[in-house]
Amino acid sequence: ASLLRAADETMAAVEVAEGSALDGLAVGAVDATVVAVRDAEGAVTPLPSRSRSLAAGETLYVVARPEAIRRLEAAGRPA
Repeated sequence: ASLLRAADETMAAVEVAEGSALDGLAVGAVDATVVAVRDAEGAVTPLPSRSRSLAAGETLYVVARPEAIRRLEAAGRPA
């Protein structure tokens, strides 16, 4: 646990809103490590393919620096 507290990166869940910059984006284009995607029905895909397209209503589970997570959260909001 102490190693996690000292790490520069953290984990977060980011929702993809309809019409957001993330809607339709490929996982590989996300500026964070995507460790899982939960679709709108609740099914979880661990370690999704980099070519997988994101869709509104999905939740990304990412590992990144806090500033990258803030940018990703902003990109997940409607335009």
